[in-house]
Amino acid sequence: MRRYLSVIISLFFLGISASAQIQVTSHHEGWDEIPPEASLPGYYFQRSVLVQMDDDPQQEQVLLFGHDNGHWPEFDLFKFYVAVVGNYDKKVKYISKEMVTDHYNMLVEDRNCDGMSEIYVSYIKEDSFKVDSRGYNMEAVWCQDRIELK
Repeated sequence: MRRYLSVIISLFFLGISASAQIQVTSHHEGWDEIPPEASLPGYYFQRSVLVQMDDDPQQEQVLLFGHDNGHWPEFDLFKFYVAVVGNYDKKVKYISKEMVTDHYNMLVEDRNCDGMSEIYVSYIKEDSFKVDSRGYNMEAVWCQDRIELK
């Protein structure tokens, strides 16, 4: 009986030790070095992409920030903006206008094959969003923009 008790206690302490190791070595997702100039009040970091956007040899971090803008029975709306920051010098190169969408969307790719990526976003045109009296059947005018740094 003592042997079983000592084995159970040993396994208990081994489990606590393994749990502590997992918690200590867990990886934090996100970009921890966001310059304060790139972060507007009330917006939260969503994701980033490291790309080449201009003639400078330094690559740029394209950062997507957003927050909730309302909830309806069939959809949610979010406000978001995009910021471009130098990866090494952390200087803000561009901050977009605030936009509204029903999903966080940011596509970054080099469609014109010039060696520099562009940012593609789609959003709801200002004041074009409508729903019926119950909050269903969203109607909106959608816009698509291409953002380039020159």
